[in-house]
Amino acid sequence: MTKMTVTPGVCGFICLIEVEQAKKYNAAVRMQSPCKQVSRFGEKVSEVDFMEIMRAPIGQNKVVQAAAVCKLHQSCVIPTAVIKAVEAELGLALKKNIAIKYEE
Repeated sequence: MTKMTVTPGVCGFICLIEVEQAKKYNAAVRMQSPCKQVSRFGEKVSEVDFMEIMRAPIGQNKVVQAAAVCKLHQSCVIPTAVIKAVEAELGLALKKNIAIKYEE
């Protein structure tokens, strides 16, 4: 199982993501967040077929489409975090922390 804590920024809604491999390229996704939009998003991406994501043009995969339907903010990092967690759980990427930092 891959677990991830995402601190998305100014909204302050910390999100917990858990991903567990279901089939070779499929994963079950569970999310906990006090954000109503992210909670709805979590319901829509409870099962992810990673090959569908990889075959879709950037910005047109089912994870990003679900984020749009749930009205996540354009710069919300949660959809990307879900994709990264699924990649890691399926053994297609290393579990490496990422960061976005503003320079003064």
